[in-house]
Amino acid sequence: MRLFGLMWLALSLSSAVWAADGIDNQYRLGPGDVVRVTVYDHADLALEAEIASDGSLRMPLVGAVALTGMTFSQAEARIAERLQSGGFVNHPQVNLFITQYRSQTVSVVGAVNQPGRYRLDGDTTLVGILATAGGIAANGGDSFYLIRDGLRRRYRLSDLATDGVGDELGKVRLKPNDQIYVPKQAQIYVYGEVQRPGVYPLDDGMTVVKAIAMAGGFTGKADSDDIDIQRDDAQQPQQRQEANLGTQLQAEDVVFVGESLF
Repeated sequence: MRLFGLMWLALSLSSAVWAADGIDNQYRLGPGDVVRVTVYDHADLALEAEIASDGSLRMPLVGAVALTGMTFSQAEARIAERLQSGGFVNHPQVNLFITQYRSQTVSVVGAVNQPGRYRLDGDTTLVGILATAGGIAANGGDSFYLIRDGLRRRYRLSDLATDGVGDELGKVRLKPNDQIYVPKQAQIYVYGEVQRPGVYPLDDGMTVVKAIAMAGGFTGKADSDDIDIQRDDAQQPQQRQEANLGTQLQAEDVVFVGESLF
């Protein structure tokens, strides 16, 4: 499942444009962005330059034009208006392209192969940025979080394989200053009279019986009525308690299956 999910992450780099929940997710220009501006039939007005720290772009004839916070179409309209109102060009047709995205970034932290800050372009998706960060690391969990404006929303990597849900998840677009956090995979430990003692990933709602099944089942000497769980507790760390096959497990639980006396 993880291999399939990582493959899907790579493919989703080319996912379609989508605005979630009606939010305007168009890229907004800012200081540091490098743009190329052309004016139809006026090659002398073409330029490629960086938006200054004050948010303005210096244009031939019209001087500094404030562009911070504008979409591409808004910036084109602003430049055209300045050319028209200054009497320099009648009915100017302005095109603006961004050549380097520098002003807006998102952070990817936690269990990914290449955590860090990444520049946000006009079509960056949640799934795409995970692929850019090298995908989920080997110790990463199925869940990951998008943190935006102080709110956290949880997603599941396995949802990518679900019809409909996976399609929508692959189209969630990012906004400046978003943070993506991938926690490590929660684990449990199974020891004693099981076929394959060791460390296993903790799935949602996992019970003792499933953990034992993952460990290959009981050995011939196991006592199915002698099962203990060692669990960290805020008040009393490393407490051992009796359990049954239906007991639900928590992260870092240690399941121990005793030996039958007969």
